[in-house]
Parts: sequence; C-alpha cells; structure tokens
Amino acid sequence: MAAADDIARIQSCILNRLDRRAIGAKQIVGIIGDAPSRYSKSPSLWNAAFRALKMKAIYLAFDVDEAQLPALLAAVRESDRVLGLNVTVPHKLKIMKYLDALDDKAIRSGAVNTIVRTEMGKLVGANTDGEGFVQSLVTPQPGHLSPFIESLKGIDVLLLGAGGSARAVGFSLAEKLESGQLLISNRTHESAGSLAAEIGKCYQNVSAIREQEIPEHAPRVNLIVNCTTKGQGGTRKSSAGVTTLEPYSALAPVNPASLPQGADGTPEFYRDWLSASLADIEANNRASWKLALSIPLKVGFYDLIYHPEESVFLRHGRLSGHRTLNGQGMIVAQAVEAFVNNICRQHLEHRGLHTGETRRRLLEIMTRAW
Repeated sequence: MAAADDIARIQSCILNRLDRRAIGAKQIVGIIGDAPSRYSKSPSLWNAAFRALKMKAIYLAFDVDEAQLPALLAAVRESDRVLGLNVTVPHKLKIMKYLDALDDKAIRSGAVNTIVRTEMGKLVGANTDGEGFVQSLVTPQPGHLSPFIESLKGIDVLLLGAGGSARAVGFSLAEKLESGQLLISNRTHESAGSLAAEIGKCYQNVSAIREQEIPEHAPRVNLIVNCTTKGQGGTRKSSAGVTTLEPYSALAPVNPASLPQGADGTPEFYRDWLSASLADIEANNRASWKLALSIPLKVGFYDLIYHPEESVFLRHGRLSGHRTLNGQGMIVAQAVEAFVNNICRQHLEHRGLHTGETRRRLLEIMTRAW
C-alpha cells in the first residue's frame, strides 16, 4: 500500500488528527487506546529511542473506539511501514479476538499490550506488562544505586485489583515469589477469585481475599501493589455517568457519586462531584490512614498509577514511613521490553544491537524522556 494511502486509511479509523508532515516516509509504531493522544507517555519515550538509535521511525497515538478496531487492524496488516503497536486501556482484552496469534505471556495473562506485525502482515499479540513490572522492582532505576526490592523470592504480596494489568502482574508475581504467597483482593470478590483460580492453574501460591479483609492481611505481607484505578487522575465514564477516583486510596472501599455526562472535566463538574462525594472520600481516606499506620515499616507500597505522580495510596504510604514507588518505572521497563524483544527486535538484530547494553541504554534514554 502506498504511503499516503496507508495513512489515510488509518486516519479514517481514529478520532485524533495525524500530522502527515511529521510522519513523512518513516516507519510507524503506534499506541491504541480510547484517548492516548491526551495522556500517553509512550510517544515521548519511543521517539526519543528512535532518535538515539538513528532509526527512521515515528511513534504515534491512535484514539480509537472499539467499533473501529477491526478496520484499524486491517489497515495495519496491509501497511508495510507499520512495525507494530502498543495497546492501552480499554482495549487490552478486547483486541485479542482480532489478532492472528498470541504469545505465551499474552495467553497466560489474558491481555495484550504489544502487537508485532510480521513481514507477512500477520499481527501477533504479546504482553510486556508483567516483565516490566518485575524489572521496575528488582532492577536499580536510572539515578538509583539499589532496587526497590532486592528479590521477590519468598516474600508475600497483596495485589489490589483483578483487571488486565493485574492479570499480567499477578502471573509474573506468582512465578517469581516461589514459596512466597500472593493474595488478590478486588472490589468484586468474584473477579479476585476468578483471577486467583486462573493463576492457580500454573502456580500454587495464590489465593483471593475479600476487600473487607484487607486490614487483616495488609500488615502481614512484604509488598502491597495497587493495580486498581483508585487514585488515578482524570474522569471515568460508565453507564451510571461520570466520576473520578483521584481523591481515593486503594487501601479502602470507594463509592463515589456519578454525574450526568456533558460537563465532565470542567471546574463546575469537579465542584459538584466533590460536594456529592465528600463524605465517601473522607470515609475512604480515614480508613486508609488508619490502615497505613498499622502496617509495618518494612512493607513497600507500589502503585501502577503514574498520573498523578503520587497517588493517595502512595502519599499515605510515604507519610506513614513506608517506601513507595509509582508506575513510571514499569511503563518505561515494559516499553524497553516491547522495543527490544518484540516490535524492533528484527531491526536491532540486523544492526547487531540486540544486546544487554542497548537495553540499558534505552532504559536511561526513555527515563530521561519521561
């Protein structure tokens, strides 16, 4: 397909406007989501890597509705310039049925965050979230002499959440913990139980607990990991309306108000929403503070959220004396994994750059580009 034609076909499937002049004749990698053009850090990270490696490629954000996924992937299959794609919320699970093949990690986790386009135009789904999570924990990040955790072997972990990211993280944790125990809790206990059962088919060190049991178990583990959206910035839409979870901690239940769609994100929306949700926020925060103070100082607080940089969960952890880490390191580490061992692997191998040194260099480059 001619260069102009493939851009036009992709453009017809997405909501945001692409810059044809910037794209030119470059090869393309993109990220698929509901609105990555507004919040994703990936374009900055990947484009910095392309510049450093002198690759004639560009990373683009594709805002796409679920109904347009088949058409967009059809355009990608027929474009020789597309090397691959990343996938973010809310398409990590839904995208799977439109792909030609899945690697072991994608099958195991039940979610895809990376797609490689083969030379024959086949689309192969992968998942680098779990590996990125582990690397962000046990590898010293740029500017740090030691890792957040020396080793996951034998420790106990409480995982909050049971969605797409929690699946990838949960499988990776269960494997690395070995004799350590993985506890999973979610707002709906059925989802936590289902995830625990799936992981349990591969590893025998996982179980589910109810949300009201968190205060009992949190003081007994070595690490608490938030994979929920509690504390995430911005608004969220649902059948009930529009809400936000930013003022909440993942350590306690939430029941925020929902307002009609239309004015979401405006000052008036936030004022009205806060007025309606204030009592619930206070109850959540009070319970979180109380629990954070009961948790031993050795316990680390890790949040996959990176917007805001310090979630309420992390702030409560830090101010009660705990070590804390947000999701920036994971985002960078999973991007490096997707770049080196998936989307750009063939290019790096051809240039003799598929090495540990390239991986370390890209980790530094992407961290600086954040």
